[in-house]
Amino acid sequence: MKPILTLLFSLLLACSGFANDKLPNVVTLYVDDLGYRDIGCYDGPVKTPVLDKLAAGGVRFTDFHSGAPTCSPSRATFLTGRNHHRTGVYSVLDERFHRMHLLKSETTIAEVLKENGYATAHFGKWHLGMPVQNRDNPTPADHGFDYWFGVVNGPGRSHKNPTNFLRNGKRVGEMKGYSCQIVVDEALTWIDQKRDGDEPFFLNLWFNEPHDPIAAPDEIVSQYGGLKEREAIYSGTIDNTDRAIGRLVAKLEKLGELDNTIIIYASDNGSYLQERNGELRGKKGALFEGGHRVPGIFYWKDGIPGGRVEEEPAGVVDLLPTLCGLIGIEKPQDVHLDGSNLAPLLTSSSSFKRHQPLFWLAGTNMVMRVGDYTLFASSTAKSPIDFKTANRLVEQVKEVLGDDLEKELGGMDLRSRMFNGKFANPEANRLRDQHRRLYYFQESWIPELKKSGLGRIQLYDLSKDLGQQNDIAKEQPALAARLKEQAAAIYRSVMADAPEWSDPKKPSASKKLSGNTVQRPIAETSSSKTKEFLARIDKNPLPNDYDVSRHQNYVDRVMAGLKPEQRDRVGQLWKEKRRLTPKMKNVGQSFVRILSYIAKGEKASIEEQTGIHRLSTTKRSTYDAFSYLNRIPDVAYEDESVEDFLGRIFGRLANQEGRVLLKAPTGMDRLGYEGLKTFLNYEGTESVGNCAACHTLPNFTDGKSYVTRHGTEAKPTPSLRNLGKRKLDLHKVMSQKIEAAKQKQQGKADDISDAYLKMKLEERDVSELVAFLRLLEDQPDSRFRQSIIEAKVLGTSED
Repeated sequence: MKPILTLLFSLLLACSGFANDKLPNVVTLYVDDLGYRDIGCYDGPVKTPVLDKLAAGGVRFTDFHSGAPTCSPSRATFLTGRNHHRTGVYSVLDERFHRMHLLKSETTIAEVLKENGYATAHFGKWHLGMPVQNRDNPTPADHGFDYWFGVVNGPGRSHKNPTNFLRNGKRVGEMKGYSCQIVVDEALTWIDQKRDGDEPFFLNLWFNEPHDPIAAPDEIVSQYGGLKEREAIYSGTIDNTDRAIGRLVAKLEKLGELDNTIIIYASDNGSYLQERNGELRGKKGALFEGGHRVPGIFYWKDGIPGGRVEEEPAGVVDLLPTLCGLIGIEKPQDVHLDGSNLAPLLTSSSSFKRHQPLFWLAGTNMVMRVGDYTLFASSTAKSPIDFKTANRLVEQVKEVLGDDLEKELGGMDLRSRMFNGKFANPEANRLRDQHRRLYYFQESWIPELKKSGLGRIQLYDLSKDLGQQNDIAKEQPALAARLKEQAAAIYRSVMADAPEWSDPKKPSASKKLSGNTVQRPIAETSSSKTKEFLARIDKNPLPNDYDVSRHQNYVDRVMAGLKPEQRDRVGQLWKEKRRLTPKMKNVGQSFVRILSYIAKGEKASIEEQTGIHRLSTTKRSTYDAFSYLNRIPDVAYEDESVEDFLGRIFGRLANQEGRVLLKAPTGMDRLGYEGLKTFLNYEGTESVGNCAACHTLPNFTDGKSYVTRHGTEAKPTPSLRNLGKRKLDLHKVMSQKIEAAKQKQQGKADDISDAYLKMKLEERDVSELVAFLRLLEDQPDSRFRQSIIEAKVLGTSED
């Protein structure tokens, strides 16, 4: 095989006119949350001599863009040359809540280069899905990297002394130093010890800097301001990264590889600091220019004429086809690439023409770039986010922080701070976590997005209005309509490609980080149990009063006597029956059997009747009915922390509230629901005195023993199910506990357990908690069934 590859490479080099007899190395440098006006060669305040020199010796783009205004989507586009929706990555992903990840079926830059004889290695942040939280997600190895050293998402507490790095799937533990330098250390070690010196190589370095929480050496920070000034530390992280890149460049030069190495530098989205995006409107997360216009530098001394500034709009979506064009290898076959080959532009070999406009998607919005114009279009899908609750939480954080607000913000505005970094104040941090959960993307939203179109539009002329302040859609209606039609066609193409992920359920256990199995997107299909259930119905005898010659009369008569929910159930089961058994015999009789079964009241299980998932508990209380109706997680994943588990529950509740779909069974009112949320509030590790710390789901006890007063024996935490106390007793007991916590926190009760020090409950919470505890009383199956059937939407938007 070697001689054949050598011959092929020689022919490719000859055809491309390369002077070097070796394919060029490729080094991609991707930084995290760096703004358009951050680094020196883009008129930024940070000293970046290494990057400035690469820009001076290569091509510096003034109109370059990330793949999305946020992290995970941008990285998916970077590696594939395709809009991230097509690749399975709809939004910033979190394995605690999401099944989505970069699909193993996608073709990445690493795979293309590996197939053409390259050694491939990834260093740094990944954030495209990993086999953690019991997910069977692919690793970088499954996406074409021979060697990888990286983090699932963040490095740990900050960039200093990171704790979260993995080397080929194995945890490394705490490492001394700063993340950017450690990433380069690993790359240099790979160059010296791991690579085959005869092979061209692809190094993919994705730095964590300057993403919050930030840290940099004092001697660097002091050049930009005080050691505790947030903006000075932010600048220090960028400076430190430039120095790390300088070490890599020096190594390539020492090895004689620098001149024949393609180096590409960009950021995954705009800065979260508005001023670091210059005159651009918006910042990280926004579809305005400030959210995705970033530095873009291409350097290759042997192949790209340097010393140029390029104004042509381009982006990381172009990287895969561009690298294929520069190297002279084929692009992936039978794959729709949203990016275009920039090689003619970079090498000045011929004119460049983009085959498809640049575009970006985020949430329920889309923006498309054509020439100097940017068209904004909102989706016709209704936003599921509860903005009213989000605004209320922001105001609550203001109240909690009080005089410490400016100190906690560190120069940022409060809304940005709610998404970037943690507060020192625990209560403010709790509210911040609730706020963030409201914005977590829910995979259950995908079907609505896929069937939606484009609605209201805005149009901006960047040649006259770079700050995007003047919407000219009404001034140029013909242009706006034409661009909207073009954008709608692209939107339909993307959504047709985009996979559907099923609602999150307990994934299969997988503790190994090196697994090769990808969790495929699962369509909304019936389970084998549903198929068996329908087969059993089909074995039932036909009703005695059914006459096949008068089939329609029978159907009309029975249907007229059904309740609306029963008619819906007949339709649901019949749809599943036709899908599962398309060639069934005696179609009419199969329908009659289903109809008759529903009319008799369905003596099957409540799960089969309602189509709701089965809980692991066999309890039948009002709370369990609420869990059934709203698909509330009731069991933690293996090795999932209590805090993460409760986070999943809050995420599901927020999703249902945002979509105005939160259903309350008979017996559950607003007071009981608020009590549930109070119960779920969590302030750290177990045994801190909060309800959910010890009384965890599904039986509302962790079964462990605790010493509540010094000198006494540890006793198991009792179950909260069916507490045999009157309402007055419950009020009294909880009030006593709250008073004990206050005494302990004031240093007046040494005999009381230290667990009471962090109790956050107040007297005003008691009524809600009592109402919630009453929801845990068992009830007969018949009453349980009726509470589900009579459920109504619970209003949660009013104060």
